[in-house]
Amino acid sequence: MANRSDVIETTVISTRIRLARNFSGFPFPSKMNDACAGDLVQLVAEGLKKIDPYQYKRYDIGKLSESEASLMQEQYLISPALLKRVNGGAAFVSLDGAVSIMVNEEDHLREQYICKGLDLYKAYERLSALDDGLSSVFDFAFDEKLGYLTACPSNLGTGMRASVMLFLPALSKSADLKRHIRELRRRDMTLRGAFGEGSSAEGYLYQVSNERTLGWSEQEILEQVTEVALWLCELEKAERQRLIETEETELRDRCLRAYGALTNCAILSLDEFLCKVADVRVGILFGFLKETDSQKFDEFLDDMRPAAFCLNNNLEGESERFCNEVRAETVGSVLPKLVRVVRRGDR
Repeated sequence: MANRSDVIETTVISTRIRLARNFSGFPFPSKMNDACAGDLVQLVAEGLKKIDPYQYKRYDIGKLSESEASLMQEQYLISPALLKRVNGGAAFVSLDGAVSIMVNEEDHLREQYICKGLDLYKAYERLSALDDGLSSVFDFAFDEKLGYLTACPSNLGTGMRASVMLFLPALSKSADLKRHIRELRRRDMTLRGAFGEGSSAEGYLYQVSNERTLGWSEQEILEQVTEVALWLCELEKAERQRLIETEETELRDRCLRAYGALTNCAILSLDEFLCKVADVRVGILFGFLKETDSQKFDEFLDDMRPAAFCLNNNLEGESERFCNEVRAETVGSVLPKLVRVVRRGDR
């Protein structure tokens, strides 16, 4: 079976650091009127220009089309909560798309940085540099005992959430998953779906993050989340080994059936695609299927997200039935070029 570094590479998708900050002298967003919220957005825009006038692009929520807003949410640049702030909600996104600053979500600022792989310290360094720059321009609400003051008490203290996105197909099937989740809670950690609180674990994707921000330093949070992410990788590794030893034929059958259905259908709903492409990824993981180009396969998965797919194929306003037909045709045409079946004798 794969060694530890291989398992980390095939399990960890991305790393994210998020900081919650609020301005002294302003009410929390839930208590703000639209005029005050708009003033705050402009204040942030002017502050960012002082730090780096060419680094960030501004997106006002009320000016985004529905498809643009959905696309930004798919890219984890904005949250569903920010989308509700039609008046006075905004996001500033770095030109490389790695950093986003949401304005007037639950807190005045939600700064976040996302990078591929397991690298919480790299993510923290970049976001901390941005936060230091903002702190030099703005007066953030801070208490000597409670730390950064936030709209939700669970974010008091550092105001920092560190999270790691994980691909856990084997652990998802484990009867011990609920016990592991209880253990995470005992350690002040949480395991959620790919899009955060309240979301399901689509395609075996989970986010592990710290629940505690008060009483822990930034360094302690980074250490704890890294440790837990590695622990989950080890659990996933053990479950993968168990599956290949006890259910290899059944596992192979499920993955190949998923690949066959995706490459030989005329109608393909989004739910069916997400379910079956997850099993294609599992097939790649276990060697039943092989990518011809891993980067292009990842790009293909990104392009098949609902909003991206709709925009790329000019499907706005089209019926669900027509979209399902185009999806089937697209997947049937593209997927065989990116992934092939590995026969037993070829392994």
